[in-house]
Amino acid sequence: MAPIHERIKDDLILKERQLWTALTSADPAHAVNKLCGPSANFVFPNQDIVALSPEEDEHADKQNEKKLGRILAPPFHRFDDFSLTEVRPLVIDLMAGTLTYRVSAYRDQTVYNATGSTTWAQGSDGEWKIVVHQETLV
Repeated sequence: MAPIHERIKDDLILKERQLWTALTSADPAHAVNKLCGPSANFVFPNQDIVALSPEEDEHADKQNEKKLGRILAPPFHRFDDFSLTEVRPLVIDLMAGTLTYRVSAYRDQTVYNATGSTTWAQGSDGEWKIVVHQETLV
């Protein structure tokens, strides 16, 4: 069995790939929302910071999904493929970690090159959830 930090790094890389698969899909809001912690923040290039509402009532999850739906509506990040390189997982503790990387995404002749960073926290249910996701165009 791999040491715990290696398993955490592998989990973070897997979750980041799930995030980018969702972000580059035709309708990403629901899948991205499922990956988010209750107060996740997103920092996308040339946009205001997107801060999700903490789950204070039974409608917060639907409100967050609607908010993400507006922000992530096409043509936002609609790509056919992506690749993550220079992936560097950093274990903060047994229940938190950050991934930094370069991302290249493609659609027809459009290329999106950025650096990215996502901080993840593990809940009591064992699921990794986004705390903060940030992208910077290069």
